Formats: sequence, C-alpha cells, structure tokens
Amino acid sequence: MIPIITFTANLLAETTYSFPPWEPGQIRRAIDESFQVGGKGINVSKMLLRLQGTTTAICFPGGSFGQLCQEWLRENEIPTELFTHGCITRSGSVIRSENQPETTFLGIDCSVSKAAVEQAMQYLSSIDGPFVFAICGSVQNWDASCWNPLRAWLENRNENSILAIDTYGPSLDWIARHEPDCIKINRDELAILADGSSASTPELISLASEKYPCPLWIVTDGGNDVWVKHGDLEPTAYLPPAIDCISPTGCGDIFFATLLNGLYQKDDYSLHHLVMQSMEYASRNAASPGIADFEL
Repeated sequence: MIPIITFTANLLAETTYSFPPWEPGQIRRAIDESFQVGGKGINVSKMLLRLQGTTTAICFPGGSFGQLCQEWLRENEIPTELFTHGCITRSGSVIRSENQPETTFLGIDCSVSKAAVEQAMQYLSSIDGPFVFAICGSVQNWDASCWNPLRAWLENRNENSILAIDTYGPSLDWIARHEPDCIKINRDELAILADGSSASTPELISLASEKYPCPLWIVTDGGNDVWVKHGDLEPTAYLPPAIDCISPTGCGDIFFATLLNGLYQKDDYSLHHLVMQSMEYASRNAASPGIADFEL
C-alpha cells in the first residue's frame, strides 16, 4: 500500500451553526453548533482513513485557532505532520438554516512562514520508498517567497514520489506544468487552463492536456457529467447519481480521496469502477450534513 501524503496550505478552524429560519438584521441564537477542521487535504485524509487507507496530513496550524485545530486533529486521530513556526490559522463559519442554502463565511487566508514550508519539504525528502503527494485546495499567496521551498521540491522531486493535484487559483498553472500524475479539477478551472475557451468539456480537456501533459485527467462539474481522460484515450463521461443535496461541502474531496485510494492503495479495481465508486461516495456525502461521515 502506497502512503498518501496530503498537503493543506490554507487550514480552516471552522464552526458550523444551525439556526431556525432567520432574516438579515435580526439577532438569532443557534440551536446547534459544532467545530471541525476544514481544508481540502484534511478532508481527503479523513476519507482515506474511512477507506482504511494509509495517510498523513501536512498542514500549518498557528495562533489560537491553530491550537484548536491541533486539538481536533489529535482527538479525531488523523495522522499529521504539523509545521507551526511563524504560522497563523484562519477561522470560518458555516451557517445552516431550514429552507435556506448553506452559507460559508471565511476569514482572512492563513499566514504560512518560509521556515515552516522548509521543514515540511525536509520531511518529504526524508521519506523512504514511494508515496503519493496530494496537493489539495488553494495555495494562498502563491507568488510569495514562503512557497519557494515547495516550488523547489516539486521541480526536483525524486522518482519515488507520485504527484496528484486538486488545486485552483494561481498555483494550478504552475503545478500543472510540472508533470503531475493525476489532475482532478472542476470545469471552471479546466476552462482557465485551456485559456478560457467556451468549447465543450472534452474539447477543453484535449486542449489542456496538450499544454499540460498528464496521464490522468478528472473533470467534475457539480451534479453534471464527470469527464475522465486516461492516457491517449478519448475523454469518457460518467453521470453522477441524483441526490437531494444537504451540503455540497467536501464532496470533491471525497471523490478525490476515493479515487486515490483505489489507484494507489488497492489492486483489484478498474478505473471505471473507481470513478463510479468515487461518484457514489461523493453523492452520499452531499446527502449528509458532515464530511466523510456517511455510511459506506
């Protein structure tokens, strides 16, 4: 079993509040609240553990919110490598109310120091044997010098590392140019990679794959078709199950975790089976209020 190392640059100390129906400008008291650590890499590692996979989550907790995150990660027994020097973690709130769409409010992006990133890359360089390095979510302030150690590691990584990405924003173009083994993005991100073309999804995949060589492309689009391009084969469409969505939060992460688990930690699944299972679990997650808490 190849271990999967997830990378979360923009950790989130997240509190979910449930309210009766409300209107703006009123004071309302929550009827329920819960705390959880957000961030796409944390969600992916959490789901990998549900699938009995081997994973470690790299993240950068710091400040008072970072301390809360460390306690939650420890209590939930998520294997981590934490790099805290000079870091400050952001906070956020999820607001849920009957007959109203779920709304998420995010604080200012995390502050991550160059020293912490250097320590994280030293950890990666110390790993013996093959591993998957999964970059999950945005890398805030991508042009900042604090990420130079990450860029240097990606440019000079060893052959024993497998690079899988589910990122967006300015970091996506740069990382996609450095020979990832798997790219999983949504259609909007694909259109950016393909220079904002309004072509069909398979045409966009073909355009992007010429510019960014990668053996496996996965493109999601909410509840619409998931498109898969493997090697030199033409893109194939898969229709996700229809569900009553309670919360879309984390569904892409559930898909990514299930896919990675099947690709690198199982021996008996075809790509077709993996995509079908990944869509099924992502749909079950959407039909439940939590992340990776649904019945398998």
